[in-house]
Amino acid sequence: MKTLNIFALAAAIIATPALAVAQGKAPHPAPPVVMGKSAPVRQDNRPDKIADKAERVSDRKADQAARNADKVADKTERASEKTERAELEAAHEQKLLTKGIKLTSAEKKQMKAIEKKYDAQFRSLRQSELAADKAAKKNGTTDDDASFSAQLSQLQTQERADMRAVLTSQQQSIFDSNVTKQSTHK
Repeated sequence: MKTLNIFALAAAIIATPALAVAQGKAPHPAPPVVMGKSAPVRQDNRPDKIADKAERVSDRKADQAARNADKVADKTERASEKTERAELEAAHEQKLLTKGIKLTSAEKKQMKAIEKKYDAQFRSLRQSELAADKAAKKNGTTDDDASFSAQLSQLQTQERADMRAVLTSQQQSIFDSNVTKQSTHK
């Protein structure tokens, strides 16, 4: 009985491809088997498949290179924006300039008014610089930061002159030394 079962199984295995041909289905040739590192790997070596794979690989590499270039450009832009932001904050830092100076309530009010006045101007300058940077990036050119630095320096000098005018002569000498200290720390 056992031999009969084995014989029937062998006949079924041998007859299966013949049944497929009889039904009008041609058997597909199996791709060659190549040994991989740990197991056999089927490879389809048809020229169109090979060309498609090569094209997909080159497209992936090109996309990756473009993404990497964009990342580098974004990183550079963020770094330049960070330094511009730091310049603006340093230029508009009242606390460091009035360090060691006792201000009366009237002087404090005047200083706050000056700070508020120039704060709006610093923000406006920052917004115009960001817009110029964005336009330059869109056009593929570089933005000239020299004009921004000149405007920033001029605005900073005007603010300091207005702040200095509020102070007494003794306070002005302390203010001037604070300005010198802040300028040397840059």
